[in-house]
Amino acid sequence: MTVHVKWFATLVKRTKSKLPVTEVDWRDGITPHAIFTAEGFNDADMEAVMVIINDSQENSKTPLRDGDRLEFMVSIQGG
Repeated sequence: MTVHVKWFATLVKRTKSKLPVTEVDWRDGITPHAIFTAEGFNDADMEAVMVIINDSQENSKTPLRDGDRLEFMVSIQGG
């Protein structure tokens, strides 16, 4: 039972794993936020990141399901 995680290229170098694609053991109640902070990020970092679950943008507190595909993408803004 796993969650498949893909990290945006600029985030990879800041993760504890240093891998662009990882798998996390799924457990009831696990959220993208929990995975994000387990890799060494904090709440302030989360403000600049979009959470994509199974190709749909979601909230970082959305509970994950076994087999979900999770992506963390940097939210790029410009003017």
